[in-house]
Amino acid sequence: MTTLRQEIDRWEADLENIASTSQSDDWFLEEQRLTEALHTLTAFRGRIVPILTAEQPNDRIIVDEIEHLLDHLQDLRDHLYRTVHPPNCHQEVAETLAALRALSRVAARFEPTLEDAP
Repeated sequence: MTTLRQEIDRWEADLENIASTSQSDDWFLEEQRLTEALHTLTAFRGRIVPILTAEQPNDRIIVDEIEHLLDHLQDLRDHLYRTVHPPNCHQEVAETLAALRALSRVAARFEPTLEDAP
């Protein structure tokens, strides 16, 4: 079974790869932010949140905040699909990703270890 920390590390490494690829291939900022948002939504909703919920069912505050940020990121992603989108949309995607990164690091600190197992 994959640990929460491993999934978070995988997500962060993927974001670094996206940033590197977007720079080397001269992507538009919209393309980079859209790709980051899509990847983050998939990683969190498909892997990270389910692990977090299973391992730390009593810590709903972090999960609720992460889900709130994911909903906001989904809205931002939808805006980026449009030809005309809010001018601050790119910045909001970056800020939302930073908030998710911070919350996921906090969540990983509370991840049960092998010593904690009964």
